[in-house]
Amino acid sequence: MSGLPIAPFDPARYIGTVCQVDPNTVRVNLPHAASPVSGHHAGYGMPAGQVGEFVLIESEEHAIVGRITEVKLPERDRLTVEPTAHKNNDANPIGLIQLLTSLELASGKAIRGIPAHPRIAQHIFSAHPLLIKHAVEQVQEASQSIRLAFLPHSLNTTVSLTPEALFGRHCAVLGTTGGGKSWTVARLVEEIVRLNGKAILFDATGEFKALRDGVRHVHLGGKPENDDDDREFVGYPFNHLNESDVFVLFNPTGASQAPKLREALRSLKLAHLCKALAPNGYLAKINQSKKPIEDALTANATSLDADNAPYNIQLLARQIQEECVYPSANFGKDHTKWGDASNELTYCISLIARIEATLKSPFMACIFKPDGLTALPQVINDFLGSKDSVLRISMADLPFEHNTRELVTNAIGRYLLKLARTGSFRTNPTVVVLDEAHQFLDKSLGDEYSRVSLESFGLIAKEGRKYGLTTLLATQRPRDIPEDVLSQMGMFIVHRLINEKDRQVVEKACGNMDASAAAFLPTLGQGEAIVVGIDSPMPLPVQIIPPSATPQSEGPQYKKHWVHL
Repeated sequence: MSGLPIAPFDPARYIGTVCQVDPNTVRVNLPHAASPVSGHHAGYGMPAGQVGEFVLIESEEHAIVGRITEVKLPERDRLTVEPTAHKNNDANPIGLIQLLTSLELASGKAIRGIPAHPRIAQHIFSAHPLLIKHAVEQVQEASQSIRLAFLPHSLNTTVSLTPEALFGRHCAVLGTTGGGKSWTVARLVEEIVRLNGKAILFDATGEFKALRDGVRHVHLGGKPENDDDDREFVGYPFNHLNESDVFVLFNPTGASQAPKLREALRSLKLAHLCKALAPNGYLAKINQSKKPIEDALTANATSLDADNAPYNIQLLARQIQEECVYPSANFGKDHTKWGDASNELTYCISLIARIEATLKSPFMACIFKPDGLTALPQVINDFLGSKDSVLRISMADLPFEHNTRELVTNAIGRYLLKLARTGSFRTNPTVVVLDEAHQFLDKSLGDEYSRVSLESFGLIAKEGRKYGLTTLLATQRPRDIPEDVLSQMGMFIVHRLINEKDRQVVEKACGNMDASAAAFLPTLGQGEAIVVGIDSPMPLPVQIIPPSATPQSEGPQYKKHWVHL
């Protein structure tokens, strides 16, 4: 037993005997379970028959790890525990134990599955917390691991996991509001800083603003409140959005407006490349010769189709007016020139009005008027080469109108995936932390003529691992995360889940979480979670270590503001 930190079969921790064996469970006699209080031994708690307690079942070559999922009294004994009972007979509780994994006695290694099932009359022992810690961690360098949580019944026993175990195959933090999901994300981010790792945190609500050491904070949207506001505001220039993104923002109708918007965008890009053709910044077409523009379009086709091609979006409404012309001049007789303004302009009036209103919106200034703001793609590039461990992108001031928040976040994800495919993260592994992930996954924006699928982070989950880019998805609605994305998660940290459909989704996605483990999810307290991963020998209930910087996610304080005068 030299491979184990402590002897597994301590007679002082004996709690019962096997009386029935099934493939996945055993029934046991628990003579001490009728005690109304838990016991202690050598400074550690010993519930001796409490639901949720981990136990060890003795075997010849293994210690079988199980968890008590049910405790009851036979019908004949149920009155023996009543204070009014006048019987002297002792109660004889019966427990049901879910078999989880095994510890090899000789080497101390955790073995997935049950090599040899228990036999009738074999003894059951309350598992020492250090043995459960040993079974789950299986690590050599604790100093290089993420200190994540405590064991619930032994708050002086920490659980640490390697970065590879947590983030190597992506990680999902799930749980309803108030369950501790944000605490877990903050704790993980702080540990990434401690280990000098790299992470990009998308803060959808601004609740992680208290993070400090090793974290660079930038704000996408909003503006300084006063001269003393030292926050760093950044922009995401409109030319980093693709054509489909722009179409969703301006929502043109398919039959008449969409073709004009597409032509106007291309014309403005050409106007930026060939300024001699556009002295006023836009391409004038009404009664103008076609050949110079057509030749320039042919000569600059590659540049016009390049990603992030620059143009002046403030002239978009004016360019659309120039696109609404007759194809030929002089009543269709002169094909070398465009004709006069056509009645197509009437159909584009509503589009022009939407564009002008959107471009003037102060909430959209970080996109359409990014002058004076550092472009977020450049900030990301600088961060990857800096000593900062975490880049927090606050999107609290980014508007929901026109699906701006979803489109921009998806575009940033697309940029990160582009960097990953070019090898930027191979020697600098980076974790993308996406809070409120259900807002940015499994959605389609726009209509049948202009539709954008929010798939960037789904693609990162599917292919980013081989490039060194992995994800940490945090959400309170697991049922809204695509099944093919959840299936890519190698580690789950699951807080309280009340909705039955959410629990079913998690149970299906977690290969090691069965119905018995999922049954504990609705009763988890704040900060409690079940940790289960692909390489984990068993689901482990834990109490997450509180972060140093507590997320500011509290709602309105009604008691403070609703007072009777």
